[in-house]
Amino acid sequence: MIPYARENGGYKYLLTCIDIFSKYAWTVPVKSKTGKDIAEAMKSILSKGRRVPKHLHTDRGKKFYNKDFEAVMKKYNINLYSTYSNLKASIVERFNRTLKNIMWKQFSLHGNHKWTNIVSKLTSDYNERKHRTIGMALARVTQKNEKDILKTKFVQRVGSVSRKFKIGDKVRVSKAKHLFEKGYEPNWTTEIFTVRRVAPTDPVTYHLQDYLEQPISGCFYEEELSKAKHADIYLVEKVIKRRGDQAYVKWLGFDDSHNSWINKKDIV
Repeated sequence: MIPYARENGGYKYLLTCIDIFSKYAWTVPVKSKTGKDIAEAMKSILSKGRRVPKHLHTDRGKKFYNKDFEAVMKKYNINLYSTYSNLKASIVERFNRTLKNIMWKQFSLHGNHKWTNIVSKLTSDYNERKHRTIGMALARVTQKNEKDILKTKFVQRVGSVSRKFKIGDKVRVSKAKHLFEKGYEPNWTTEIFTVRRVAPTDPVTYHLQDYLEQPISGCFYEEELSKAKHADIYLVEKVIKRRGDQAYVKWLGFDDSHNSWINKKDIV
């Protein structure tokens, strides 16, 4: 929202937060991504007292991991945590796309990019919509009826979730693209991993291990994985030295700890 800051009193960003269970959402305009501003925005959400979570999942940015934000978490007794996944929280990102589409329609209708005066109403309208999964408006979900909703709406869905990969599958991991990264660079890791556990979450997540059978920190969504077609083929980045019929090589995509001796005849 940075390009429209002048039209919106200097507000450049929008903090979005979503309840994973009900999909109820909150939005708060902020002028910067400093720890202080983000902490104040989060405090404004929690101070309403209607829905205070036990756990809060964020990315690993400094805007969340600082003394100001951690003080808010401590005040409301909330466990702040992050995952190692390259993808941001998929559920809140889905809401962000929905909200963005609605906002841009309003921009076209009014002929400007003023959003600070409409975002609260747009968020409220979103929360009052009937959600297909739970069969009611998001705002109607409370602590009193959440157990009934869980039993009737979610149990069947979790049991029927499809799984793209299975334990033992060889996969590559998506590389996170940065703002100025060129599109022609490879999008998947050279290193091949093995699926060691399939977690029955919604959406399904996968736990991996490397070729030394060492577990990889965190878990991954299906969108971050691609099945390796040639799992037994590795690329040599360079030959470091030779000794008789053997060569000491560095493998492409691996650090120096994986350098090893191989037979020259195995190099194509």
